[in-house]
Amino acid sequence: MKKISLIILLGVSTALTFSSFKTTIVETTQHRRIEEVEYDTINFESTVISGVKLGGPYGALLEKLGSPDSVRKEETPDAQNSDHFEIYLYGKDSFYVMDEMVSGFELKSTKFQLDNLGGLKVGDPIAKVKKMFPKSYKIRDIDEFNPSWITISVQFGSSDSFLEIYCENSKVKSITTVTDDEEEEE
Repeated sequence: MKKISLIILLGVSTALTFSSFKTTIVETTQHRRIEEVEYDTINFESTVISGVKLGGPYGALLEKLGSPDSVRKEETPDAQNSDHFEIYLYGKDSFYVMDEMVSGFELKSTKFQLDNLGGLKVGDPIAKVKKMFPKSYKIRDIDEFNPSWITISVQFGSSDSFLEIYCENSKVKSITTVTDDEEEEE
């Protein structure tokens, strides 16, 4: 009888161990699916704003758009060759230059467009963005206090940088480049 009890106890203990292991795997897999958000992606170097290529030399910015209204210098620890970046202001629109390369922008007027993205620009209907970036639209960020304010994020490749399209009342209000500088949890 002791052998049978010992075998049953060993069997139950083994079953519990395997069921516990299986549950952990399922929870871990489900947890990963939640964390792995899939955005639409675009190529940083292929992004062209009214003839100015991201990652291109800042001389092309001056050549295509002319002299800016003003230039502001900001300090940054991210620059490779210097300790600052510059903001070239054209009216309400800004272009960022780091290490003599066009590294980003913030568009707030209808003056500029994204050439490689079907001429996307401020003032376009949100339906155009939804059609171009269906995955990103599906996971858009809707402001909890004002649901008419929506941000659609499109990832530059597999980097931590994004093209963010801010919409209000179903129209594009601004288009900007951002880098997610949140530290990863380990």
